[in-house]
Amino acid sequence: MMQSLDLNNPDTRQALLIKRLEVGKTLVARVIGEELGVSLDTIRRDFIALEKQGVLKRVKGGAIPMNKSLSPVVVRLQEKTDWLVKAETVFQDLLAGQPSLFLDGGTSVLFFARQLPIGYGGLVITPSPLVATILLEKRIETVLVGGILRPLGGISTGAEAIRTLSKSLADIAILGTCGLDPDFGLSADDVEEAAVKQIMAENANRVVVLAPGDKLGCRSAHQVVPCSDIDVLITSGLPNATADFMAFETEILHV
Repeated sequence: MMQSLDLNNPDTRQALLIKRLEVGKTLVARVIGEELGVSLDTIRRDFIALEKQGVLKRVKGGAIPMNKSLSPVVVRLQEKTDWLVKAETVFQDLLAGQPSLFLDGGTSVLFFARQLPIGYGGLVITPSPLVATILLEKRIETVLVGGILRPLGGISTGAEAIRTLSKSLADIAILGTCGLDPDFGLSADDVEEAAVKQIMAENANRVVVLAPGDKLGCRSAHQVVPCSDIDVLITSGLPNATADFMAFETEILHV
């Protein structure tokens, strides 16, 4: 089928790329070039043309689908089901000894916060007012990081947040996921939120990523950490969807 197409025609190539983007596929320039039998420069020009159309966003080595207007976290909480509701045993093992925690924002981390036991003895540091409110009700000692509040993940960002977190340490960083790809790592849609997640990961002894199955194999615009820096992946994804992550010696827990 591919051989019958005029792949020297940019409209033909770009139509093929659009079909892949529509199903959420990440485009790797080198792989696409080899498959279509055209040069990397040709593929890059296609990416530039499609980016101008608002179809994709270029990232290092390829391109990702352009996000449709994303809803703020307070809206997504009303739309998403709690996929971590059956992860109680996983969390008990993870929190044995009541380690100190960095808690990110987003829906998955909020679901995680709701499962922390009342009176949990470990200190929690979070840039999320929504998470902090849940922890207040549970009588858990919490440091709320200040800064410029971003609606997408519902966390504080900017210089003040980075300064506070750079002077803080935790045993475990619990991070939510916009995208998790074996080659690109953990990624975020918002550049300011990505910077906050990065500093939490850097200042924690262990990094735990919460990723529902639909986030596996996806890339968002801004890398947070490579997969080699992720110690534990907790996911609702099926084992075949997580096979590529085993190469990084990441502990994978299916819930």
